[in-house]
Amino acid sequence: MQPPSLAVIKVLVHLDPVQTLTASASVVNAGETLTWYDAPTAGNVVLDPSLSVIGSITYYAEASDDTSGCVSLSRTVVTLEIFAVPDAPISGGNQSACALDPVQTLTASASVNAGETLTWYDAPSGGNVVLDPSLSVIGSITYYAEASDDITGCVSLTRTAVSLEILETPTAVITNNTGVTELTCSSH
Repeated sequence: MQPPSLAVIKVLVHLDPVQTLTASASVVNAGETLTWYDAPTAGNVVLDPSLSVIGSITYYAEASDDTSGCVSLSRTVVTLEIFAVPDAPISGGNQSACALDPVQTLTASASVNAGETLTWYDAPSGGNVVLDPSLSVIGSITYYAEASDDITGCVSLTRTAVSLEILETPTAVITNNTGVTELTCSSH
């Protein structure tokens, strides 16, 4: 008798609320029953081969013939794994400044943990990747930072907003003691 087919590894990213993964395999022929165990040989029968916390667990599927009672020579391995998602990036702070001449460049900043990569977007979800999260004209813009785990590829559940603003610098006005604006030029 053949072991159950579909040796798979099921991987899922942790979501909020935590979801449940359930092991699955198909029986080779009609008239066979599938039984899950916690070990490749012997072990305990597992009635609910599932995982609903961050971590991993391995289950073993065994096929048995309903008539003869014979069992498969080996068990099919199924590993379930739920990865933790990284925390949202920590903002380097919103920035607001009066324009200089020439207008300066403000660049958004945020930090992530070691083993994670920071990616900037132009929207709080979906959106487009922004390679240069900066502002160098009068106006304002908000960029959104997302963390991704370098090993699992899991991304933060939320993005961190960082706003940049360059304000127009007011023009100096000279007034005399009568309140009338005057600008006088003299030549020597």
